[in-house]
Amino acid sequence: MSLCAVSSQTAAIGAVFDTALIEGLRLPESTRYFQEAVSRIPSFVTKSNDLDYLRSFGLLAVYSLRCNNHDDLAKYLALCHASIAQHSFHDESCWPSDISLSEVDDRRRLFWCIYRLEVHSSCVLGHPVRMPESQISVLYPRITVGMDPETRAWTAGWDYITDLFRLLEYAIFSLHGCKSRKAFLTALCDRPSPEALLDSLAQLKHGRPRILLSLTESNGGVNSKRCRYMAVQIACTETIVTVMALLYCQAPTSEVIAVAEAFITEVSTAPLIMFKVASSQIVHQLLGVGHMLNNASRHGSDQYRSGAKRLIAILRDLVENLENDIPSAGKAGERLRELAASAS
Repeated sequence: MSLCAVSSQTAAIGAVFDTALIEGLRLPESTRYFQEAVSRIPSFVTKSNDLDYLRSFGLLAVYSLRCNNHDDLAKYLALCHASIAQHSFHDESCWPSDISLSEVDDRRRLFWCIYRLEVHSSCVLGHPVRMPESQISVLYPRITVGMDPETRAWTAGWDYITDLFRLLEYAIFSLHGCKSRKAFLTALCDRPSPEALLDSLAQLKHGRPRILLSLTESNGGVNSKRCRYMAVQIACTETIVTVMALLYCQAPTSEVIAVAEAFITEVSTAPLIMFKVASSQIVHQLLGVGHMLNNASRHGSDQYRSGAKRLIAILRDLVENLENDIPSAGKAGERLRELAASAS
């Protein structure tokens, strides 16, 4: 029912690469599936090792995020955390020893999907990251020789974005870390230095798997729609991490504006379907770039404030054009309009 809720919600806004799949169909209301799924959730965190509970909680969190319902998002993410803690799912050494290699990969993929959802939620809502990567002992799904080129490219891109989210966690921690920590604890949980954060980001970008080039190559590359969608996701996530790292380093405003401008130029060429498929996540990322541009412009000259305002206005127009397709775009557009005005 949780999967049906997300699928029905996705189909309702036409976020389907092959529209022939839904042409002529009368799509049921996603809320019916959502309510049915919610009615089956046990009163207490189940002791069952059935991963479908964890999958369901994660899907309900995704559904809530796409509906812009932050209360339900917090609720179902909390159930994910409780289930992970209950079964030590964050540590592969605690998993059953008799499961197949394919199930191991399924578990890895599920875990990191929930982690990415948690970090994204933290970035959007400002809550602490409740599943820090420093306490995680789970590998990524493996890339095998038997995979076709598209699947290998997709999996490599998925892993790369997960690496970016892990860096994003440290950027969030660095910008919003505890300001009232007792002296005897400081040495145990110092934030990374600005140089260390930027160096890690540079190493990650430099070490991009060569197969990821196939996501953007015009000739000879993997040209499927889902891989082009992956390329948009990489561009968005790279920009968020880069700009947050630059803000932490108190880099010149001109650097922040240059990164944001290159990103906006790239993402503006993406077709509407890519935004529909990404849904609320990409809207939140666009709004996040707007917020960071606004913050950076406060420390620059009038010239940079004018440049930031221009870019925020472009982001506003981009998001407002999505209002009829993505539920969360309306409020995000209003907020970007406010930011553009405040950057004057």
